[in-house]
Amino acid sequence: MAKILLKAAVLLFIVFSIYFIVNPSACSNMMAGREVRSSDGQNTQTQGTGSEQGETISSSGTISEDGAYIPYTEEGVFDTNTLQDQTVQPIYSQQDIDYAIASRYVELEREYAQNKTLGKDASREISFVVMDDFEMSPTEWESFLQRATASDLFNKVRQEMPPLPAEQTQPAPAAE
Repeated sequence: MAKILLKAAVLLFIVFSIYFIVNPSACSNMMAGREVRSSDGQNTQTQGTGSEQGETISSSGTISEDGAYIPYTEEGVFDTNTLQDQTVQPIYSQQDIDYAIASRYVELEREYAQNKTLGKDASREISFVVMDDFEMSPTEWESFLQRATASDLFNKVRQEMPPLPAEQTQPAPAAE
């Protein structure tokens, strides 16, 4: 009998753990003792998804006996995953992205030139590495090559990169 109760308790713990992982706002609301009265009169915990979660934590409160809303002020422990202050990702232009791709290609080309001679096979290997690094499809790579060739981007990057020491060989032009 004790084994069955122990197994039931472990399963219940697993179910609650999964529920609180999926709904972190429910966990923080339960720990804070916050409840919201739903439209049918039942007390339910506040829940939100996506963008609502930030509002759930920051603007949640309790409803008093007479139906007045009492806002909750954030004190103590709260869910930091749902805070409103999020960093804005910088927006890069297509030229910036193309320059980064070309820089990576030239960098790998120089590393490869230190060990082996450059040729079509080396250019193909370097291309696959760069495509993998930037998660590019072959069609995206082809469109990049067209833009880079039209603007002579590879030569610009080679000129801007620091020169190789004298004992190293200069890389051959990229096979595009």
